[in-house]
Amino acid sequence: MIASSKAMGVADTIGPNDLIKGNTKVNSVFVAAIFNTKHGLQQLTQEEFEAAGLIDDDREGSREERAFRLWINSMQIENCFIENLFEEIRDGLVILRVCHRIDNASVDWTKPNMTPKNMFHTNHNCDLAEAAMRSLGVRMVGVGSQDIRDGQKKNILAMVWQLMRVHYLKIIGSKTEQDLINWINTSVAPATPIANFSDP
Repeated sequence: MIASSKAMGVADTIGPNDLIKGNTKVNSVFVAAIFNTKHGLQQLTQEEFEAAGLIDDDREGSREERAFRLWINSMQIENCFIENLFEEIRDGLVILRVCHRIDNASVDWTKPNMTPKNMFHTNHNCDLAEAAMRSLGVRMVGVGSQDIRDGQKKNILAMVWQLMRVHYLKIIGSKTEQDLINWINTSVAPATPIANFSDP
């Protein structure tokens, strides 16, 4: 099966031992790689692209915003479907729901105001969102709850990127970043080795 998937052009994301272990997360990554390579869907027409609002990448941060929005929506969190990340994140509840999906011990749901009616409720939710992100290991240097409340695009993108990174590292499991770098360097053609995720 793995040889057949490689013949179709699927990236080498899994080995026979990984498949036999039955790790649902690893297998989900493998199935996603197959779908991305051979999805069997027809190409969208120009009209379909425009109707879906997919030609919108000329604004600052719009590609990243769309990628993070799609990531959040792909988690299928109840009462959390995002159409505009920068606006819908401002009450703090979206971040709290995402943090809870990543680690259900990161949010105490007795504390947030689920229907914030004023700035004080919103500030409280954003403070809880910052605390939840810190508990997951997100580095909050130069960014914080006020950026969430104010819809600061650059800082929101930085925070959500770190959340997505935490989520994917949790899916990958016990592998370290160096393990992944070594795996990538041995899997791809020996061109230029990847140095480190934190390198500029």
